[in-house]
Amino acid sequence: MKTNKTIPPKLARRLLLRFLRDDLAEEVQGDLDEKFYETIKTHSAFKSKMNYWFQVFNYLRPFAIRKNTSYHLNHYDMFQNYFKISMRNLIRQKLYSIINIGGLSVGLTSFILIFLYVQHEFSYDRFFENSDRIYRIYQRQIGNLAMGSDYFANTPAKLASVLREEYPMVEYATALTGHSALLSYEENRFLESGLWADEHFFNVFSYQFKYGNPQKALEEPKSIILTESLALKIFGYDNPVGKTLIHQNGDAFLVSGVVFDPPENASIKFSFLINILANHWFMEEIDQPTWNGNSIHTFVVLRQGVDPKELEEKFPGILKKYRDPKGYVDYPFEDQYILERIADIHLQSKVNEDIGLKGNPLYVDIFSIVAVGILLLACINYMNLAIARSVKRAREVGLRKVSGAIRKQIISQFLGESILISFLAFLLALGLAYLLLPLFGTLMERPLKFDFIGNKFLLPGLLLLVLLVGLISGSYPAFVISSLRPIHVLKGKIEGKLSGFRLQRWLIVGQYAASIALVVCSLVIHLQIRFVRQKELGYNKEHIIAIRSQGLVDKYDVIKNEWLTNPGVVAVTASSDLPTNIGSSTIINYGGSADDDIAIYRWRVDQDFLKVFGVQLIAGKNFDSTNVTENGYIINETAAKALGWTPEEALGNDLNYDGGRSVIGVVKDFHIHSMHLAIQPLMIMPAQIAQFGRWGYVNVKVRPENLTQTIAFLEKTTKKYSEYPFDFQFLDENYDQLYKSEMNLGEIFGFFTVLSILIASLGLFGQAAFTSAQRTQEIGIRKVLGASTSNLVLLLTKEYLTLVVLAFFMSIPVAWYAMHNWLQTFAYRINLEWWVFASAGLLALFIANLAIGYQSIKASLMNPVASLRSE
Repeated sequence: MKTNKTIPPKLARRLLLRFLRDDLAEEVQGDLDEKFYETIKTHSAFKSKMNYWFQVFNYLRPFAIRKNTSYHLNHYDMFQNYFKISMRNLIRQKLYSIINIGGLSVGLTSFILIFLYVQHEFSYDRFFENSDRIYRIYQRQIGNLAMGSDYFANTPAKLASVLREEYPMVEYATALTGHSALLSYEENRFLESGLWADEHFFNVFSYQFKYGNPQKALEEPKSIILTESLALKIFGYDNPVGKTLIHQNGDAFLVSGVVFDPPENASIKFSFLINILANHWFMEEIDQPTWNGNSIHTFVVLRQGVDPKELEEKFPGILKKYRDPKGYVDYPFEDQYILERIADIHLQSKVNEDIGLKGNPLYVDIFSIVAVGILLLACINYMNLAIARSVKRAREVGLRKVSGAIRKQIISQFLGESILISFLAFLLALGLAYLLLPLFGTLMERPLKFDFIGNKFLLPGLLLLVLLVGLISGSYPAFVISSLRPIHVLKGKIEGKLSGFRLQRWLIVGQYAASIALVVCSLVIHLQIRFVRQKELGYNKEHIIAIRSQGLVDKYDVIKNEWLTNPGVVAVTASSDLPTNIGSSTIINYGGSADDDIAIYRWRVDQDFLKVFGVQLIAGKNFDSTNVTENGYIINETAAKALGWTPEEALGNDLNYDGGRSVIGVVKDFHIHSMHLAIQPLMIMPAQIAQFGRWGYVNVKVRPENLTQTIAFLEKTTKKYSEYPFDFQFLDENYDQLYKSEMNLGEIFGFFTVLSILIASLGLFGQAAFTSAQRTQEIGIRKVLGASTSNLVLLLTKEYLTLVVLAFFMSIPVAWYAMHNWLQTFAYRINLEWWVFASAGLLALFIANLAIGYQSIKASLMNPVASLRSE
């Protein structure tokens, strides 16, 4: 028995066969093996193997080594030949080329658009220096649900200074809050959105300065920093540093710097920054030894190597040390402070009173899956069409093999064709994406753009994608067709080899299952949006103009009376919030014990709110217009129920809140938030406009006739008494904004649904063409034997319609699960009816019939003589 010690070294034999000329290799190896077995009889195994290695190296001389020069030349010529053949095939098979390139370009266009959106969503706030060490602090008030969440972005005003002064692990900390202000320069007025911020703002956020010193720009309390665009609007192209702007409160602020506009992917945006030390309320807060309330955003930069959990562990001690013991003695909630990386803020959508434009991580995941899915559908479509063409190209492959082509070369040829088609599709997709990007960006409410210079990985990434698409799309046909035996190909016996692959049919099933699931999702989203837009809200939102109350506070009664003289104006009321989104809430205790606490929303209005909004009063009375400040409260049905009262029983009861006013009326429930949230307890409080000032609204109910003239009258009257711009919106449009993301989701889903069905139908078209080509002779025989055209069409379509039915049943659980979970985000929603799924299935069958019908009818109408001639 031979062992490893008594046989020639395997590595030496492989080296010999790898480098020796083919005509010498077998003979030389035989001689060396024979000498090895003779030597080992008289010498040790080690010496025999060393002698074998010496003989191998002795043969590796120039005359015996395999020549590779000609191979490289032939290799280049071969690829040149492959390119010519690929181009000829594309030109010759125009229909298949158009379908292949068109299908892949559609898939690539979809992928590019969604890729740019996803990339933009994940790019927020990553441009800051040390962005990996910048954290914002937000809090959770366990049990204090507001807008469906107990997370809040605001923190105490004093927190930033405490962290800077007492915790060395914090390198920088800054306090800021939003601030909308009317700025004046000479005779011009500018209403802008900016920030109150402390002097450490630019230590945390590395915004670039055009003019001024970032280290000293906010040193002085009465200093203001402008963005480049605002400076251009106010001062033109002059350097504004050192000039003075008048704030709406009458204070003069010195321009100390100009920064370049914050980029589009910044959560913290502003047109100006004012030193927060000029805010009298803030100064009072930080001068207190303790705190009682939350109204400031706090950001920190941790030192290198500090784990954020180390700081989070300090928060309970900070709360215990600095919270006002008297103010929190009856506080019913448990507070937790949390650190969050600044790069994660944009996709954190469950924090109340948050800062910046918010994204939706669920939609990012959905669109990512859709992008990959549509691209895979396009690749599958190419595979099916390539296999359909393989029947006609099988003889070409057979002749190439007979002529000496090896399988690797044939695979290279087909993969090369696939990559070429993928590249042509990519060029077309770039053009389509460029044209569609503005529309897509508008739907997604994002400033999407191609930026090959700023985004250095974009172009290499897309080119790598093209290569992968080409390899994936061409792999299946390349490996299948290259595996055919020449003798079978040249005799036309390839049916068994190709049709035995059931993968094609499963790919068709997968394509249509995905398409049907998308159809179901699109229908459900459309129906839910229609439901929330048509559902009875409990108040009137039509023909109501909401105007910001800023600038109207001092002259409200005069302006209101003047407006009411116009026949186009029905009624006027002031409110702290719009009924579409009432955000202020509090806790009331009606029984004395901690168990009697209930959370209740607050809405401050004047006595005419019933006339404007049409809310139905079901018990009690409205506010007394003669003495608003002495009125009681009006609550809604849900609040009465939560307090254990019927509407009639609620009247006259004390709510134990703000001076112990009693309930004077109960209104029928109306929606105070979007349909995502259930109707909550509501307390409607009497107020004068001065109590909520510029943060509130003046709501004007108008007649639909002569609406343009009425709005012009309102604006003209407002400008007589106010320096502020006439800032208004229609209440019904404001309501629609609550569902803007869902409406955009529905439109985009509908668009990609159409694309997926188109691609799936192209794949089915290709598969039908493949089957028709394979069954040509069978069809001819059946026609000779008397089969009718309708019988043949049924024969050819039956199998594929069965695949579509199978796809339908596969798609139902996936679509149901996805839409069931999505609908759970709405407190008021439609039911998933059976007819929605049935409609999607019938639509898929109809489209499949169209895709198959052309090929089936074409095959059934062929002359049987032509079909049987080859036999």
